[in-house]
Amino acid sequence: QLDLRSESIPFSDLIDKIEITRLEETEESLLSYVRQIEFSDDRMVIPSGNESNIYVFFKTGEFLNKINRKGEGPEEYTSYNDVWLEGDTLALYNYRKSINRYDLKGNFISSDRMLEQAAHLYPYRSGYVMDMNYRVSKDTLMFSLITLGEDFKIDKTFLPFTKAPDFWVSFSASSIISYEDDILYFPMMSDTVYKVEADTVAPFIHYDFQDDWYFKPGVEVKADFSEEQRRKKQVWFVLNNVGEDYIYLLTTLGPRMDYDFFIDRKTKRSVSIDFRIKANEKLDFYALEWNADELLISLRSSQLTDLLDQLDPEQYSFTEGTSLEGIESSENPVLIRMKIKASKDW
Repeated sequence: QLDLRSESIPFSDLIDKIEITRLEETEESLLSYVRQIEFSDDRMVIPSGNESNIYVFFKTGEFLNKINRKGEGPEEYTSYNDVWLEGDTLALYNYRKSINRYDLKGNFISSDRMLEQAAHLYPYRSGYVMDMNYRVSKDTLMFSLITLGEDFKIDKTFLPFTKAPDFWVSFSASSIISYEDDILYFPMMSDTVYKVEADTVAPFIHYDFQDDWYFKPGVEVKADFSEEQRRKKQVWFVLNNVGEDYIYLLTTLGPRMDYDFFIDRKTKRSVSIDFRIKANEKLDFYALEWNADELLISLRSSQLTDLLDQLDPEQYSFTEGTSLEGIESSENPVLIRMKIKASKDW
């Protein structure tokens, strides 16, 4: 259960320890944001910006190179919805067209043509899983989730729907998440996370907002639903980051009405997070991935000092090559690996 009216706890009070890594800023490596990181050996791959750039850094934060193969040519991409690594090969879903592969210097390797138009796509076993997001496939098939075989033909279909909404909404954050050896799928306008495992798709996590959830059974999805949702101040979407032990969850009801939670999966205890650092300023925080009780996040570099002022000196450290002075002189976001306090201390 999640309560929008529960008392919030300052973010700094939920931190046990943090480790900070700068992302080197050069003329070639000025990042708009960091909302995804893929790791390969000693490197980090970061998609960022409206120009469809992909940046490669060493794990210690030194900039290595930038990739941009945007264009209309056979070895290029017009845009990408999803990016992942296949070993040390960069793969991306070139929206509505293909899956393109490059080495980490940006050299073209191969391309596979896509026959279906998915909102998001991710490799799974020897094929792929696709979030159709209420799009009809093969002109008649109405399923939210589809798997493809290695021949790129439809293998299995899951989660049927009977009527497509008269509008289409999608987020840049992928609805398909790698989880252990399986896949988690979180559809738009849903309060339930599904687990894709072998030949089955089953409910895995349910976020219970009680009367604060908008899409109750029987509610028709209309193009103007957001106006009614704002008036009723009800939740209609959730972004979540699921780890082995903890979940970070975000929803918003409109301007200045964000709600963030940490959830302990074992105890089901949740805490509402207060990201304010000043009267009219909140931390520009983005959750990237969990590793047990550690959450990797990106943060606007200009806000780091404000966060550190709320911590004791023994609670934070810097990776090799990173200094506070270097971060303060950079416009690039900073990476923070945060060890969360045990939920009994929330």
